[in-house]
Amino acid sequence: MPVNALLRGLLVLEAVNAYGPVGLSEVRDITGLPKATTLRLLESLRQVGYLSFDETARTYTVGLRALALSNNISHENHLVETARPIMERLRLKLGWPSDLAIFQLDKMVIVDTNRKPGMLSSNRSIGSRVPMLASATGRVYLANMAPDERADLLARLRLSSDPFEKLARNAKAVDKIVKTTLERGYAVSDQEFLKTNRGAAVAVKHGDEVICVINLIAIASLATLEDIERRYIPMLFEAKAELEEQMRGAFRPRDTNAARATRVMAKADK
Repeated sequence: MPVNALLRGLLVLEAVNAYGPVGLSEVRDITGLPKATTLRLLESLRQVGYLSFDETARTYTVGLRALALSNNISHENHLVETARPIMERLRLKLGWPSDLAIFQLDKMVIVDTNRKPGMLSSNRSIGSRVPMLASATGRVYLANMAPDERADLLARLRLSSDPFEKLARNAKAVDKIVKTTLERGYAVSDQEFLKTNRGAAVAVKHGDEVICVINLIAIASLATLEDIERRYIPMLFEAKAELEEQMRGAFRPRDTNAARATRVMAKADK
């Protein structure tokens, strides 16, 4: 069942975005909502930063917090379009499927995949959320985070009820994963997330910032960790280097990455 109050709030936000700066009466006319309801929604959105109000003109415009909602869209679309042929070539070389993943709300989220129907297709799909500490995908991103961001994330994960994040409570184990991953330049997982699979992942970077992660997923009964590290990791590095080169100049460091956006919003709420 849809939440009607939420839908009305989004309707008001869309009206201001499309027609702003606009006053109360205009928003009421555009949305067809009662005047009192419109005012409550406008003021609620203003108080949390999604709208701004001009006292002199008595009009509303979209606030910075609302703009943050779209910060990642153009970059991610361009990223997926650029990465797709690279990922397809990688699949043909590896013989195993790979995913393209980004960090969002304390998980890695798959934004594209080269897996075909029947190729481990039941495991994950676009939009699937992947744990940080039980997966190679999450581990390589975690290791490449700025130390302060990593510390903040680990503090949140220690409080998580997700069984796949329980390793966050073992500081020595996490430190070892981070150190080893940074030394090798890639992360691995051995049936810790998906019992039948082994994985490896590399971080695609722009300067010091991680743009995304490329992984590979292999069936554990058919590929040992030694196989993965000896045969397949070099192919991941090739794909990483090609994507970094393709994105160079077309990508600006994201002040909008999920961790920073979270911090900005937290400050706005204080």
